[in-house]
Amino acid sequence: MSATSAITQANNEFSAAVAKQSGSGSALDKDSFLLLMVTQLKYQDPLNPMEDKEFIAQMAQFSSLEQLMNLNTSMEGLTDATNNQQMVNATSYIGKQVTVTGNSIGKVTTNGETSISAFRYAFQDNVVSGYLSVVDQSTGNTVYVEELGGKGAGVTFDFNWNGKNQLGMEVADGVYTVNLAAYNANGEAVLSDQVVDATVTGVVNDKGIVYLGLEGGVLMNLADVRQVSEPKVVSKNDTASNSNGDTLTAGDNDTEADAAAAA
Repeated sequence: MSATSAITQANNEFSAAVAKQSGSGSALDKDSFLLLMVTQLKYQDPLNPMEDKEFIAQMAQFSSLEQLMNLNTSMEGLTDATNNQQMVNATSYIGKQVTVTGNSIGKVTTNGETSISAFRYAFQDNVVSGYLSVVDQSTGNTVYVEELGGKGAGVTFDFNWNGKNQLGMEVADGVYTVNLAAYNANGEAVLSDQVVDATVTGVVNDKGIVYLGLEGGVLMNLADVRQVSEPKVVSKNDTASNSNGDTLTAGDNDTEADAAAAA
């Protein structure tokens, strides 16, 4: 075989290997690396062969590459097993009450009984003005707004929405976002810590990330769970408070203004 033919054949063999590997969408693997090294040995110049130390160095590189790829495969298997176990463990949350970091609340009606996630927040600075709004995640429309008034820093406030819009009409079941806009005496925006209390209804594994399905269809990352407890049983005679601290009975669908007037 002539030198030209040898070079052409070597180039074709390696190009075919590269093309095959590129088609798989990954970088060159250990097989391609080994093919390159063998091809180099096969078609080296007999009058100027590869030195021993150079060959040993290449073999060491091949060994390291193989070990790294095997380690990567093992880690992927371990990650999958861990994710599966995490999902299995998360099923024990179903039916429990959880407190999670976030501002998504769910509204669901079953057999005429409406359940709405509770939202709680605490400001990092004293607030002199601001407002709270409820936005329908499916449409992006704001369905409810209320003024906050003065709020102290570090105090936890509850917002127990009655599931009605600004006109006092019942809104559809679904997922809603509670947004806060608050300002201090200098007109600067004040940050807040926000959590949601809800009942877990299911578990979802999306691309290796485990989410808890909450009432109303809300999905919360398992890593955002702060507290797990037995579900609360609320009777018709139990009371709750809205964001301004007004006392409302369970199932009371009056607006904040009506509650304040009644007080």
